[in-house]
Amino acid sequence: MSEFHKDQQQQEEGNLEEAIAAYHRALELNSNDCSTHHQMGEALAKLGRWDEAVTAYRHAIAIKPDFSWSYHHLGDALAEQQQWEESVTAFRTAIELNPEHFGTYVGLGKSLEKLGQLDEAIAAYRRASELSPDHDWIHYALANALKQRNHSDLAEAMTSYRHSIELNPYNVQAYHNLLQIQPDNWEVWLQLGNTLVEQGRLDEAIATYRRVLELNPEAYECHHQLGEAIYQRVMENPETFFFQYNLSEVTHKDYQVFNAELPEVCFLNDPAFLQATADLDDATYTVEWYRVYLRRSLSEAEKQACINWLQTPGHSRELGLKIWRESLTEFHAVLRRSFITIGLEEAVNCYHRALELAPNYHSSRYRLAEVFKKQGKYEEAIVLYHQLSLKLAEADQMAEAVTCFQKATHQPLQEGKMYEMIWLGLNHLAPLDASDSYYPTELQPEAVEQYFSQTSKYTIMNLSGLTEENQALLEKEGFSLTILQLIAKDSIALEEIYINSFYSDTNTRLSQQLPKETNYQFVYQTHLNEPNIYQQSIVETGYMYSVCPVSGQVIRSEQSFYDVAWLPMMSYRFVGCEIYYLIVGHFWGPKMFIYFPRLELIINLNPFVQGSEQAIINRLKGYMVSCWQQCLKYISNPHKKGVVAILGLLTNIGHYFWNEVTGLQFLSDNGLLHKLDKILIAPNEYFNIGDAFPEISDKIIRISDKKNIFESIIENNYLAVRVTNVFVRETLATRVYEGSLKRSSPKFLAEVEQAKNKHFPLLWFGLRTHDKSWVSQVEGIVNIIKSLAVDFPNLGVVFDGWSRIEREDDHGELMIAKDKATEQEILDILPPSIQTYSTIGCMSYEKVIWAYAIDLYVIPLSSGSTAVSWIANKPGVMHANTSINTEPLREQVTYSRENAVSPVFVPVECISDQPASPYILSVACQNYDLDWRIVYNEALKIINSLNQNRS
Repeated sequence: MSEFHKDQQQQEEGNLEEAIAAYHRALELNSNDCSTHHQMGEALAKLGRWDEAVTAYRHAIAIKPDFSWSYHHLGDALAEQQQWEESVTAFRTAIELNPEHFGTYVGLGKSLEKLGQLDEAIAAYRRASELSPDHDWIHYALANALKQRNHSDLAEAMTSYRHSIELNPYNVQAYHNLLQIQPDNWEVWLQLGNTLVEQGRLDEAIATYRRVLELNPEAYECHHQLGEAIYQRVMENPETFFFQYNLSEVTHKDYQVFNAELPEVCFLNDPAFLQATADLDDATYTVEWYRVYLRRSLSEAEKQACINWLQTPGHSRELGLKIWRESLTEFHAVLRRSFITIGLEEAVNCYHRALELAPNYHSSRYRLAEVFKKQGKYEEAIVLYHQLSLKLAEADQMAEAVTCFQKATHQPLQEGKMYEMIWLGLNHLAPLDASDSYYPTELQPEAVEQYFSQTSKYTIMNLSGLTEENQALLEKEGFSLTILQLIAKDSIALEEIYINSFYSDTNTRLSQQLPKETNYQFVYQTHLNEPNIYQQSIVETGYMYSVCPVSGQVIRSEQSFYDVAWLPMMSYRFVGCEIYYLIVGHFWGPKMFIYFPRLELIINLNPFVQGSEQAIINRLKGYMVSCWQQCLKYISNPHKKGVVAILGLLTNIGHYFWNEVTGLQFLSDNGLLHKLDKILIAPNEYFNIGDAFPEISDKIIRISDKKNIFESIIENNYLAVRVTNVFVRETLATRVYEGSLKRSSPKFLAEVEQAKNKHFPLLWFGLRTHDKSWVSQVEGIVNIIKSLAVDFPNLGVVFDGWSRIEREDDHGELMIAKDKATEQEILDILPPSIQTYSTIGCMSYEKVIWAYAIDLYVIPLSSGSTAVSWIANKPGVMHANTSINTEPLREQVTYSRENAVSPVFVPVECISDQPASPYILSVACQNYDLDWRIVYNEALKIINSLNQNRS
């Protein structure tokens, strides 16, 4: 039962209870009211309270013994209690008082049946059918009774079943009962099959049609209908059809390496493939895997990524096949097409047989052509379309003939050419009709992206360093260099000019209650000072603004396309003299570059974020082309789009909080949160946004997979913005802390409070067991703790590592296990007299509570500092490898927090970087070592200063 119907039922039950209470009150005032007793009986019956209903009806009868309805309903209630004889008596009395009500005869018949009095039951049903011949259920009841009595009544029973079916062709049981009498009546079986199809019971329909063909192999209509049922069943769920109908038992060739004639993907045998490719090196194996399992070639980047994966310790070809089968979207798409191709083979045979028996059965010829198109057999489809169009024309059905003939001209383009035509159509460079069957609707973004990655040739130029050739191209196309430079600019004044260009009689100003640019001034990373005012414009006005580079006219966009890469990007589509996309993103959300589809031209606007432009545009093409119908509807939708903020995009707690959550706080500081229609949160929700910002909790929509954000935006007609900031205000830290308090259990809070009061100092150690880790952290941390415990016997230690977030996180569970193992190594050698606590594996909100309780920390310079530094603002010591431990990153940690307590950084000269692993992405990820005494001395200084402040 749906939630709606449950609510409806509960409401009805509640209303009935109120009605019964009202009847009771009425009867207290007048116990001789027949109508009230009767109505209370009906209400009680609806609630299934049969004993009470019987009593109510008997009271009504005692007061008014000539009221037939009370006897009728009494009979129903007694029948529900299986008191058949009393029920018969009640129904007979009702009939004496009103001999013309068909329902009473039916009730009488059912009770008589239960008593085994079939002759009288049949007589009652016959009288009911005479009084109301248009009720199918009466004929059905009569037929059932006749079927029970004796063979001589079977003819009448069949007639009654047929009457019932004529009145209600969806009564499947009536067909089955009729077929028990006439098991070889193929026409009834065929009619039953058609009914099952209409009810969506396709598997039962398929079995029924097959029974028809056993009885009459020449029934051409049944061959067609069986084909139709199989076609619908395959298209509904080809995977289950393949397995439930044992199509895997179809004979197929075993895979042989380099064999050009491959079986369908659904028949691929992984062990056979692995055996056949066992002697291949990883590079050749990768090429062969793509050819066999994805039926395409691969780029060098894809090849290298696969090779790197295969050569990672713990990985294997067997594991790779298992993971790819379970999670690779592109493979699932290829596999689904394979299931469809094989599943439709029996339907093809059915249509062929129908045409052999009835060459002019046009429905089979048309559907056969459609199936051939699904299977990729386009030439066979065209032949059938031509044949059918000629037959229709000869039959003087010219309109249908023309439509059919036009379908035959729709030969598919090569897949890549088709992608190109769709992309051009989406950008007004070619015609594109959403209803056109010329283009497929089931495309995979990975395959489209791969095609454009291999074929697209982009011209890339940097606005800050144009060559003479670049300038000549811009001049030739009529682009103004000055306007292009204007597009790259970012300021409140400029945005307000843009906005007011659309409102001649107003003076619209953006909120400046707490402007971004007054909050911080980074010295080493000046690009972080960009306020990204376009985000505020989107929230306040519902548009992204820019300038046409040809005409200079201010234009605006409400079309946003999300990029599913690990770094969040958004493309805003503008229509001026030239369609172009303005791409924004990265951690802090700046304007990155503009892209012109007609020219395949990319112009970098920001020198700090360059190098991934081609990949971004290829992904954009991949997703827009694969969802081309939805995108076409989205860009042409005349209705105002709802403004949504998106976050939870980064797999890093530091950037989630520093760049995304701070953006929401900026909106709150400026009184703008209410202008958001929705907030879309991807899986990386480290802190519950509803806890920190309860005023928008009812607007939150949680997305299960980051890839679904693209579809969510276009399907719901949203204009999306990722609101960013790089500054943590006290108000935000307080929000997160107060939200964490609400989520934490009283038992947990009491434990933390007890630890805080019991220990001084309460010292937080951050453990890191993946890249960029302190290689001797186990021994180093133990030595620091033991040394401090000499002078501070009340020392308490909190070990911190990977915590759990608001969603399921398989990778997080692996990291928790690793951190727990390292923690156990420390505990195994640490004196048991030193009391320890742990946040490893706890929820992020619990980590925040601990962060506020500690006195100081010792942690790697990483996102693990978020809770203790940016939120709780505690003093402490940070260490890192030499690539991380730099002035820009030190500045980032220190000056991104209002009233920040500056950390003490272990000097770079005291760090010894370790040789880089061949599997890490860059030297910035390499591990390092340091003398624990350096950390100890710095921690001791902080503790002493805290001790002085306490005294």
